[in-house]
Amino acid sequence: MSDEFETDGRGFADGEDSVWTALDKSDDDMSAAGGGSLHFYNSSHASTSNGFLNVSTTTEKTTWTGFNPFKQAFVDLEKDYKSAMVNSWNKFCFTGGIVEIDAILPGEPNTAGLWPAMWILGNLGRATYEGSTNGIWPWSYDTCDRRLQHAQHVSGCSDVNHYGLNARRGRGSTEIDILELMPGEKGWLPSTFPKIQRPYGAMTLQVAPGVEKNRPQSGSVPVRVGNDGTNGFPPTEPQSWYEGLGFGSNTSMNPFFYGTYLGETKPEEPTHRTKKEAFQADAVGAMFQLTKAHFERVHTYRMEWQPGKGGRIDWFVSTEGGRERPGVKKKEVNKGDEEEEEENTVNKRHKEPVKPSGFDPASKVLPQTSSKWTHAFSIEDESLSGLQGSQVPAEPSYLIFNTAVSSTWGFPYDTPDTCKKCYSCFDPDCACAIPPGFCESLKNGKTSMLIDSVRVYQAKDDDAHVGNKHTVGCDPIGYPTREFIEGHESLYMRPIPFTDKHALLPLKSGGGKCTSDDDCGEGVCTKEADLSFWSKSSNTVCNCGKSGYMGSFCKTKIYGDDEPGAYDYELNTSWFFKRISIPYIPVELAGFLVALVAGFIGAFVVTLKKKKISGGTYRGVAGNEMTPQFNKARRALHR
Repeated sequence: MSDEFETDGRGFADGEDSVWTALDKSDDDMSAAGGGSLHFYNSSHASTSNGFLNVSTTTEKTTWTGFNPFKQAFVDLEKDYKSAMVNSWNKFCFTGGIVEIDAILPGEPNTAGLWPAMWILGNLGRATYEGSTNGIWPWSYDTCDRRLQHAQHVSGCSDVNHYGLNARRGRGSTEIDILELMPGEKGWLPSTFPKIQRPYGAMTLQVAPGVEKNRPQSGSVPVRVGNDGTNGFPPTEPQSWYEGLGFGSNTSMNPFFYGTYLGETKPEEPTHRTKKEAFQADAVGAMFQLTKAHFERVHTYRMEWQPGKGGRIDWFVSTEGGRERPGVKKKEVNKGDEEEEEENTVNKRHKEPVKPSGFDPASKVLPQTSSKWTHAFSIEDESLSGLQGSQVPAEPSYLIFNTAVSSTWGFPYDTPDTCKKCYSCFDPDCACAIPPGFCESLKNGKTSMLIDSVRVYQAKDDDAHVGNKHTVGCDPIGYPTREFIEGHESLYMRPIPFTDKHALLPLKSGGGKCTSDDDCGEGVCTKEADLSFWSKSSNTVCNCGKSGYMGSFCKTKIYGDDEPGAYDYELNTSWFFKRISIPYIPVELAGFLVALVAGFIGAFVVTLKKKKISGGTYRGVAGNEMTPQFNKARRALHR
């Protein structure tokens, strides 16, 4: 799959695109862990221009009426920021392969507050829909473990294949973060080897089950060897963590986030976990040093994913930049900036990787590949299975691009007691709780993550790579999702006040108002009267016809999987007809066609009844069976 975003004016609202959907909902991360999300996702903040997918963030208020679980009542709600999340959930999924994303990062490198991300998630969970991810995210565990069975809602202990799932196969919504950006003020961060400072990119595998005992402490690297007790105290237990992780010369283990404990929830929380359902999830991650250049011109972020047991994941970042951010004036580079750029990229000049001093000798240091790429981080399946029995994800997964604004990501943790705990750029009293320069940075036109292209490559030869075979589709035979999603569809839908009838709207094929063919992409601008037998309207709308494009304005290519999924195989349904583009049909014309067919059927029924009333007889199989003449002859024969 590839999307180059070359057509300007594409829309990504629900029903507009066969690959992507931009959300229209609040990001309500109010779980036990507490994300403090401050933004409302709006599809209008995702668009295409200048050959980029533009994911923008602004200071705009959104107000709506929603349910407050703490007050148990409907109240007026408000968010002070608007942003976008574009994803391919339940439309385009893949298992294994290479993902390359050409992107320019948003905002200012040394201004904290934005949380942009490029990542993939298993199709059984829909991002920001907490009901769908509870007990599902981020399990990658295929063993029947009676102790963990309640926590993993689709466990390997199930003997029955409910909702089309395969029996005795543990499932989950696994997460691989290709890059999460952490901008912020300069300064070398503690416990990083080699030394890393903001901005950096977090590259992470989120996985469950996690390590429950002797976990590393946040802010410190794992302790591999306890003391010998000679100081009068008993030896400390070594902290358990994943062995054999590979780090590039410009990359450090991430010592600031080792995972999330999803504990027993309170009654008012949007998701519900009992004490038996509580579990530990791990974040196995690295920090890659970024520079100003990643915010000014295109760089490629690459993830190689060989799924399942025996597989591995590798992260790469290109050292070569592509075209620059459009519409932004170049600034003169002073001597201090040049020195900073040189300092941040010092590790890239080494032909041989530098072994971080003071780090665990069992850790791997990755060899460099070609001069174009920095091989940043790698995880082998052996590292996972050897510690917790989990595995490299094998779930059909979808792509996500989003920029969040969260009070727990880059915002000040320690604020004066006199500081008002609020996070609005509209309220001057909130300034001490907001990162310096954050509100101003949202006004300079650089708060857009620009995606130049996204490409997914897979191997046709299963023997050419380790792990499971590569697949395309959200409902593959080995890991089906369709019936499960349809059986729990309410978990994938927006809550009140939204009135969703289904998780996704039907795909549109034309219908957008136009004045000329130029408004309709690959379609034509047609009078509604020409499309409707009854209509006399002079309005004109886009008609995609058989152009191979869809959406209200026929600007996006029709995408379909190359092979049928598990549900299609099971029911032996006709997969061919699902790939036919259905032209735009006005409601009036559709109603006329239904009425016409009903009229033909009604006339046929009336004709049959009239024939029966007029004395017509049933002639029988032989032509005279059960007729009066036949019965008379039969009586004479019996005499």
